[in-house]
Amino acid sequence: MKTTWIMLPLAFAVSVSFGDEPAAPTKDEIAAKLNGVTASDITDSPIQGLYQISVGSNVAYVTTDGRYLIQGEVYDLESLENVTEATRAAARIELLGAVDPSEMIVFRPEGEPKHTVTIFTDIDCGYCRQFHRDIERVNALGIEVRYLFYPRTGPDTESWAKADRVWCAEDRNAALTRAKLGGSIPDKECGETPVAEHYELGHRVGVRGTPAMYAENGELIGGYLPPDQLLETLEEIAN
Repeated sequence: MKTTWIMLPLAFAVSVSFGDEPAAPTKDEIAAKLNGVTASDITDSPIQGLYQISVGSNVAYVTTDGRYLIQGEVYDLESLENVTEATRAAARIELLGAVDPSEMIVFRPEGEPKHTVTIFTDIDCGYCRQFHRDIERVNALGIEVRYLFYPRTGPDTESWAKADRVWCAEDRNAALTRAKLGGSIPDKECGETPVAEHYELGHRVGVRGTPAMYAENGELIGGYLPPDQLLETLEEIAN
């Protein structure tokens, strides 16, 4: 997988320079110095003298003279808003919203859900398994859970193969539950599955570990939460 700009060492970033040219560099010229960035990824920021760079949910800032790249959180001290996180959340809404629920494994409550969470999960992740043990309780609280696969060990590994085979099962929900509870893994294969797309999406969204839970507003809830605490968190976000 190609290394994206956001993961490059700062030493590389600060080497971006256009010397003593009198004219400010164009966005195309700045983008050419950053791996994986196009001019369309560079926009004006709320801060004078800085452009904002957004690639997926990765956000950074570059000075308009193209010399310095800044990675970190920007806060508006008047509104107390985390401007950087708001940009990330908007990107996550767009990225996750583009996935058809038919390409996920969805556990739905009875009736209209009060809340929906999207979770990147790994069948062999301990906290993912702990969360799924309570999936009926989560649904009973009115929370819909949409699972996307994120095998942390990557392609061509046992965890990835398990995800593929669960997807190929006739009843994916039941197969996922059995797998997460340590039961048998289906041995059926069905060709191409969306696991690779889920995994790539996880990188674009900014997943760093599993379970990675996202609320409907794009906010990263974090890792494992017990059902009641998850509901409380979602109510706070909604309010």
